[in-house]
Amino acid sequence: MSTTVIIGASRGIGYQFIQTLTAEGATVIATARNTTDLESKIRTDNILNTHVIEADLTSSTSLSTAAKSTSSLTNGQIDHLIINGAYLSPTGGKNPTDFTSNPAFFLEELNKSNEANIAGPLFAINAFLPLLRAGKEKRVTYISSGAADLSETLETRIANSVPYIVSKAGGNIVIAKFAAELKDEGFTFLSIAPGAVATETLMDMSIYTEEEKAKFQLMFVRMMEKYPEWKGPVSPEESVKRILNVVKNSKVEQSGQFLSYWGNTEQWL
Repeated sequence: MSTTVIIGASRGIGYQFIQTLTAEGATVIATARNTTDLESKIRTDNILNTHVIEADLTSSTSLSTAAKSTSSLTNGQIDHLIINGAYLSPTGGKNPTDFTSNPAFFLEELNKSNEANIAGPLFAINAFLPLLRAGKEKRVTYISSGAADLSETLETRIANSVPYIVSKAGGNIVIAKFAAELKDEGFTFLSIAPGAVATETLMDMSIYTEEEKAKFQLMFVRMMEKYPEWKGPVSPEESVKRILNVVKNSKVEQSGQFLSYWGNTEQWL
């Protein structure tokens, strides 16, 4: 029976990972900044084989403490580390030129995004690396974004969500750097895009202006032009199912790659 640590498991696909993996018989260590709410949800949904530990993706100290707590629960080893937590900037509706009159705001949001989405994965992997080394599978999965793919950005002309997507692209490089360093140890590091997922965060447009909503609408129109068969955002359950299928079928030789939840680099939705 495998043991998986999920960084950022309180909602969306993070919580779905808990549900899917425990249903498959895995033991899950789920981290969250607010452990009380997550523990309550797990009790309500009657989910077994799950331990909840406090951790903050932006704090190396917090993650090291979480790793020590995990070690005491798992006999010093884990098989799979999933880094799902992220900072999603509220500037998602803005294009690069929209920051012309407010460069300080751009820098503030870029720094927050980089702290969580680039530094965070590095902190998390380093904290849990001893446990992964002692495990059997030695897998690390970073949940990225298809819009962090250069070709996809150019083909679909996705100009918005600049701080978030830039930081996700940086996170992909962090994963590739770990793969390069630890190639001879049998690790499989993957960045995987989860597709467009019908989470509360994606579906809630109330925080955006009408102009920003129009930009999101244009983005979806352009996506549908490239993917005419696309039926819209998938459920968290479907997204997680596809991600785990890619993980299970991946080989050590693929370590460091950035893949879609279809397991390729062409189909991101």
